[in-house]
Parts: sequence; C-alpha cells; structure tokens
Amino acid sequence: MKSSLVKSLQIFSLTFFFLLFLTIICSAAAVDEAATITIPEGVLFRTIKDGLPISLEARSQYVQGDVTIQSLEKLQAREKSLFLQGVVASQNLTLNTTIAGRDISMNLGNVRLPVTCEIFLRFDSSKKVLFVTPRFPKPESLYTTDPADALLLLLSSLGEKEYPVELGSIQPIVAKMGAHNIPITLEPVDILTQKGLLLIKMRPGVAKNP
Repeated sequence: MKSSLVKSLQIFSLTFFFLLFLTIICSAAAVDEAATITIPEGVLFRTIKDGLPISLEARSQYVQGDVTIQSLEKLQAREKSLFLQGVVASQNLTLNTTIAGRDISMNLGNVRLPVTCEIFLRFDSSKKVLFVTPRFPKPESLYTTDPADALLLLLSSLGEKEYPVELGSIQPIVAKMGAHNIPITLEPVDILTQKGLLLIKMRPGVAKNP
C-alpha cells in the first residue's frame, strides 16, 4: 500500500510539474512567445570584471601594439547601450608615420590609460546573431606622438564597426522529474538594454528525446 502511494505521489508530482511547465510555455506564447531573462547591470558588471584581463587584437594604419583591458571600474546599462569605464594598457606601442617622404616607425613603449566605451547591441533574430558595436572617444589629433593619444587612436580603429556574435539555440536544459528527463530548449529571440538592465528574450520549448 505504501509503495503504491509513493508511486502515485511521484506520478502526481511529475504530472503537476510538467503541466506547470506547459502553462509557462503557453503563457509566454500567449503574450509574445518569449520569456524574458532580466540581468541587473551589477550582475553583468561582476561577470565581465571577473573575466578580465582580456587581450584585444588592434591594428590601424598608423598605430600598432598589444592591447589589454586590465580592469573595469564602472558599467551602466542605458536605454540603447552599455556604458563602460575601465583601464586599458598597451605594450610595444608603435607609431607609423611619414616625415619628409620617408616612412618612420616610432616606439612609444608601454601605456596605461583610463578609458570609456559605449557599446551598442543589435540582435538579428532570423540569423540568431548578436551584433556588438563599440564606440571609443576620439584622440585630440590623428597626428600625434603622445602615447595616450596614440592608444586612443588604436582603440578608435576598433570602434564604429559591428562585430558578430553567433548564438544559435542554447543547449537544452534537462529538467529531471522523478525518473524522467525533460529536455527544455531556449531559443534567443531578442537581446536589448534598458536603464539598469540587460534583457534577454528566450522562446522556451520541449526538445524531442533522441
């Protein structure tokens, strides 16, 4: 009798959670076919900060060097962008210029510079690609031997361009209900920012077991 009761409760529990999950899916579909994951800017800030330092491949017509994002001091989620403030360093910074018709390469050494950057996001839902466009402050002069301005010139060469980040579908999440595994798929629908938040819209579904 006891084993029969336990089995009945397990079946009831499995059925309840499965129906609850279907209700969530149907509710999402009834509203906009997507569930929204909300990430506060503080969580995003700590996630990026914990992943530093990050090396960047940066080359321009006039400046070359090894660039590293050393630290992140501030992150703000705005209505249409992410604003970042941190410290960037460059080693073996080299300025290429032309003087009196001769090409000259000047070694400016190592530079460490506080810098700001605004990042704009655009999600292509049909291709499942997130396009990231950074925007750095412009140097005071394009013709400079000042190491800080040379580093800004190098960073600005990375800006105003869209960089694709392919997402595709997120790997299925397996929800275990008793002895049953229910693979849940999450398909990205949109990624955008609001004041203080990063919003990720996902369309949930139930994957077929292989």
